[in-house]
Amino acid sequence: MTTPAPVARHGSQLVTELLGIRLDVAAAGPDVAGPAAASYADAVELGLRNNPNRAQLLVSRLLGKHVPVPASAVLAAAHALGALVRAQCDGQSPVIIGFAETATGLGHGVAAVSSACGGPAWYLHTSRRPAAAGTQVIRFDEEHSHAVEQALALFDDTELRDGRPLVLVDDELTTGTTAVNAIRALQECWPRPRYILASLIDCRDETRRAEVAAAVRALGASVVSVSLLDGHVQLPADLLTRAAKLVAALPPPDPALSPPADARAPGARSPDVGPPGVLAPASRLSFTLPVGVPTTAMHGWSPAQELAAEREMRRLAASLPVARDDRTLVLGDEEFMYLPQLLAAALGEQVRVSTTTRTPAVTIDRPGYPLRTVLQFPATCDGQRPAFAYNVAASVHPEPGNAPGFDDIVLVTDGPSAQHAARLVAELARSARRSVHVVTVRSGPRSWPVRTGHAEPA
Repeated sequence: MTTPAPVARHGSQLVTELLGIRLDVAAAGPDVAGPAAASYADAVELGLRNNPNRAQLLVSRLLGKHVPVPASAVLAAAHALGALVRAQCDGQSPVIIGFAETATGLGHGVAAVSSACGGPAWYLHTSRRPAAAGTQVIRFDEEHSHAVEQALALFDDTELRDGRPLVLVDDELTTGTTAVNAIRALQECWPRPRYILASLIDCRDETRRAEVAAAVRALGASVVSVSLLDGHVQLPADLLTRAAKLVAALPPPDPALSPPADARAPGARSPDVGPPGVLAPASRLSFTLPVGVPTTAMHGWSPAQELAAEREMRRLAASLPVARDDRTLVLGDEEFMYLPQLLAAALGEQVRVSTTTRTPAVTIDRPGYPLRTVLQFPATCDGQRPAFAYNVAASVHPEPGNAPGFDDIVLVTDGPSAQHAARLVAELARSARRSVHVVTVRSGPRSWPVRTGHAEPA
């Protein structure tokens, strides 16, 4: 493994000061070069999880998940990773699998440029949504996660049968255990000689990389890894104990103490926003995709569906009365990441995108920490568990890129019921300065069976 200079050192971050965790990041070798390499290395910061199994959370500004960032930057990073994938495929078009929930959008972006000709490759992502009746379900564990189980659910496994290189996409590789668990499950059903692990940041040392390669060899395959960044995380021996004490001592976020809706850097507030403390009006729009285009790649996503999705998000963007700059946030919904990213990109290069999440993280509204504010609400899939949206509400002490607040917020969801999203919409109305637009995206008529559970209506 090559470790080029310069190295972005994140030792001055608040997490380092509080808990002694250290994160060093560098561009991952000579293949990651050019003006973007430095920005990649500065795009990962340390946060904290509310998780007894793992305290640290790598917060990426390349992902469009926990931190609102320009959609153009999110897609550019995914395409850069896709170019690295394509270079490893020896002229073949691979099969791409993204890991839920955080890397579903990243996997889409990688797949969009990974075919042999540089166009879209076939894509599938794992899911924590209920599997549809009639699907072939393959399960494996993400052992460190707050939600352990991952599943693949297929109506048709044709694309997995021919032994092409299979690419597993995740936002970060810490140990590679989840990837090995996935490869073990995949080899039992669709054995093949070669796998590629693709990530934004790979934090494994040489010993752990060798252990992963040996574990995959024992399953009858080889594995190579590509990433935009190499990382090294130094953890104190008593980290989990210290982190638990720190989290317990922090005051919980108090909605009553949320900053006013116009809290933002001086001069940045739009002249036509409403007065402070007034709820932004919320409008609702239902948007149906064309025949055969699903909302997610939970059951597979073809090159033709990729092209149709891009076209449809441009059409949707034309209908939304929002600012076409960084005053607007497009907010996706957990695993439903990619169509919101395409929509934000169609609205404008500087339009921000992020996504709600299951991840229970720690927010600290202080400079030097990436997760400044949180909205908590019942999950839009069923209303039965908590979900979160970070850095959507404005910080009391906003910094560039850290919870500055937004004039217009567009929530894009494929949830089954508007009722389940009511609490989130109310929180967004308290946070937005001018308007909230709720877009419910539905799949068009299709040729595969109707799902159960978290279902999209036929």
